[in-house]
Amino acid sequence: MANIRNIKRRGVLTGAAGALAAGVTVGRARGEEVIRIGWIRPTTGRLASSFAPLYVGGLIAVDEINAAGGMLGRRIERVEEDDEASPAKEPAIMRKLQDAGVSLICGPTGSSQSLSALAVGKSANIVQAVYANAAEVGDGTKYPTNFQFCFNTVQEATIVVGYLLNTLGVRKIGILQESTAFGEQATAASRAVLDQAGLKPTDVQVYPLTAPDLTPYIANLRKSGAEGIVMWTANTPQAAAVFNALSSQQWFPPICGHNGLLSASLLKLAPEDALKNVYSIHFRNLSFTAGESPGPRQQAFAAKLHAYPEAEDGAAAVAAAPYYDFLHLLRQIIETEKSFDPDRIRRALNATTDYAGLVGAYGFTPARHTGLSLDALCMATVLSLKDKRAQWCFRQRAA
Repeated sequence: MANIRNIKRRGVLTGAAGALAAGVTVGRARGEEVIRIGWIRPTTGRLASSFAPLYVGGLIAVDEINAAGGMLGRRIERVEEDDEASPAKEPAIMRKLQDAGVSLICGPTGSSQSLSALAVGKSANIVQAVYANAAEVGDGTKYPTNFQFCFNTVQEATIVVGYLLNTLGVRKIGILQESTAFGEQATAASRAVLDQAGLKPTDVQVYPLTAPDLTPYIANLRKSGAEGIVMWTANTPQAAAVFNALSSQQWFPPICGHNGLLSASLLKLAPEDALKNVYSIHFRNLSFTAGESPGPRQQAFAAKLHAYPEAEDGAAAVAAAPYYDFLHLLRQIIETEKSFDPDRIRRALNATTDYAGLVGAYGFTPARHTGLSLDALCMATVLSLKDKRAQWCFRQRAA
């Protein structure tokens, strides 16, 4: 249970009229009262198919919450808006949802898309969880309405670069980065970690998402004298291109990176010899060792993923998506506060400590809206997907 500090009660909002006064859209469907929650995701555009599985955890949460009686007796109804994964479309979508009275929002996904949406949402009367690893979206001072239910780039770089430095003993580190807001922030955070160790990257190679061949970027890292690579890419085909380039050059340095490396299809698209020394950030709650298995709740969630075949390829990233834990904590707060008032929900979120989520424990303050701590994170081996214990979303914890 979340430890929600004492919050002054201002009365209980009851009925649809009270909820509407609080800025929450309530309606009726099939004779039931519903609570309408915004759902921003691409249903068209080039990223629609790859982003769709990232919302599966949220769909599972909606089913679980509705089966348990909803939120204050109201069934969740999703209000879907197609953003085409385009940052330019986010402001209009945010305004459309606000005009409709929707004040609880899941999405968008992607750092560039999220930053565009939050530029509008930060002054609105909403509560939102985007799927973005950019550290700034967890700045509660800058974005007081958004709560980050995933690790951020600073945390990710701390774990990833730290594993290369402190566990593997690699000192000459090159960086390979996709040209996105996520890639830029992850590289900046990586530089900061290296700087603390008195080091500089041997080279930083930045590739566009449209790059047809990544061989030149790999060759440049090798020429720089890199003995290990920090890899910031969330795109499986391009990750596969990296490992095929490594294989063609018969160069197999240890590589550590984003949890996009845990995609099942990577094993089909890249040669196994290039994946033997590859590690990805992951969650302790979703990892296993020789003597430790994931908990019952995590195993039950993994079993439910099997109802969504589209989630199999990126199941580790699906389980890491913020919407499952966000919705369950929302329900707990709404039930505790007996209110849909977004101001009261935000205050309760800001006062939450040690909420036991699926992937780890969450705690927030008014200034710090990144809820997970470093203790929730670990490094996992990419090839452990082949282990029968993987169950789609689990991976073996790296030593």
